[in-house]
Amino acid sequence: MATNKKIEKLVRMLTDGSVPMEMRRQLLQQLFESDEDAAQEAVASVLESAAQATAGEALQAKAAELSELLDQMRRGPLRCATFDKLIESTALGDGFGQSVGRRAQVILPDGTSSVCVVASENLCGALRCGDTVWLDAQGGVLLFHVAGPTTRGEEARLERHLENGDVEVNIGDHSRFVCRTASHLRDQIDRGEADPGCTVIVCQRKMIAFWALPSETGASHLRFIAREPVPDVIVERDVGSPPAFIEQLAEAVRRELVAPEIARRYGLRRSRMLLLTGVPGTGKTLSIHALWRRIYEVIAEHTGVAIEALPQRVMRLRSSQVLSKWVGSSDKNIARFFDEIAELAAERFQAPDGSLHELPVLVICEEIDALARQRGEDAIHDRIQTTLLEGLDPARPLYRDRQVIVVCSTNTPNLVDPAFVRRAGGTVTRFGRMDRFTFRAVLEKLLGLRPFAHGDGQRRRTSADLTAWLFAKNAQGVGQVQLTFVGQAHPVVKHRRDFLTAALLDRAVQAASLQACNDEFLGVYEPGLTTEGLMSAIDEQVRDIVEMLTPANCEQYLTLPDGMRVGTLQRIEQPRVLPIALERAS
Repeated sequence: MATNKKIEKLVRMLTDGSVPMEMRRQLLQQLFESDEDAAQEAVASVLESAAQATAGEALQAKAAELSELLDQMRRGPLRCATFDKLIESTALGDGFGQSVGRRAQVILPDGTSSVCVVASENLCGALRCGDTVWLDAQGGVLLFHVAGPTTRGEEARLERHLENGDVEVNIGDHSRFVCRTASHLRDQIDRGEADPGCTVIVCQRKMIAFWALPSETGASHLRFIAREPVPDVIVERDVGSPPAFIEQLAEAVRRELVAPEIARRYGLRRSRMLLLTGVPGTGKTLSIHALWRRIYEVIAEHTGVAIEALPQRVMRLRSSQVLSKWVGSSDKNIARFFDEIAELAAERFQAPDGSLHELPVLVICEEIDALARQRGEDAIHDRIQTTLLEGLDPARPLYRDRQVIVVCSTNTPNLVDPAFVRRAGGTVTRFGRMDRFTFRAVLEKLLGLRPFAHGDGQRRRTSADLTAWLFAKNAQGVGQVQLTFVGQAHPVVKHRRDFLTAALLDRAVQAASLQACNDEFLGVYEPGLTTEGLMSAIDEQVRDIVEMLTPANCEQYLTLPDGMRVGTLQRIEQPRVLPIALERAS
């Protein structure tokens, strides 16, 4: 015991900085020369302390160097990755398989896996599968992480949970994959928020499913619903010579909302199907928009809710949303379209006064010839056609129990399959060229309240003058083009009125209005629309069409006799000055 105290005293003297250096040097020399065990133990203790101090300083230097290196990495370029899991890193040695620390397995953007060092032990405890992590430029050290799931990626359908914790998903309705399950998605599964059938965000390249999208509410998940506002097309204001089906279908909607039992007594179906045919520009789309607006007016009147506050009740079928390069996807999309119609039709609307209403659904299928073409051309369109016919079967409960109004349109009815025409064309409305009455009605609607050069009284005179110019018996003139049909020797002359459509007349009124607007802006005396300006605009529109005419496309711009084909076409030279200009010059 006394010896130990003696050794401690000697060591304290040797390491005490307050003792003069010469005294400590002489004491150390004496201890080296002494043979006593206490002296030798004191020397050994001093040497061991010196060695530990040197090692500590080196360790501190290494730690400072490592800290500086990490700071440089954090300030330098970084690489993004997704954290997968922690793994135990081992090394071979005398202990054979000794653990040398934990490392992180990450998934790089190209889908490959990599193992890297984690910058700190605290960071190891915070990492969860699916977190976004940042590596140094060489990808060797994990420096940062972003907690939470990735919220952007591919949408997939969750098919099932696997026993090993992975999930099976369906991407694009054509292929299934087994993916890792991110921690956030695992938490959602444990809470019952991610059942099979829900939509999950995945990265196909990294083969990892991140999280389940919230449940869809209302009509937000309906792919084919029309989300645009109700068209501002009022029949009385905007449609000249409106087709009868607009008011007929509006009254059918009113009857089903107010007294549906009357129609049941007469055995009338709740749903209606309508096919609109005619060349482009004859008013099919405008009539559909007018019907859309008219139905909403009836619903607003019945429920006491403003049109703008009514729910979306219109579904639109567009070929761009249906056709797919994947085999079987097109007909699946059409089947989904009809499923969404049934789902929307089953929703009941609750008015502000608490009353519940079963509202009709308007289904719009424009340019249906792109989908309902005649069968036999190819197998893909045959399957599409079959799915369409099944969806439009009047015996389906959808059309028996709900009020669904299906309106289809086509510019080329000859391309539509006859079976589709019979099924969707419960009523067929044909849009043709303008006659005298239709022309004047459409013209007056288009002119509306536009200013005229000689006052509002000129509006009616202009309408009468243009009608007489185009449709009077002595207005035929020399005509615009001369056609000879195959198998006939006598040519047929077509005049301006033979080219008239609502779209052509609308373009002409717009062109004349633009010229009048420019004149007023430039300070022309007594600006406004004139009969001569409108006449010139109509003539210019017709001339443009005539310049594009060929024997092959005549049926697109003119009404031809059934079964007739144009053999030759000859344009007729036109006078440089219109008759009205000659009258004023005289």
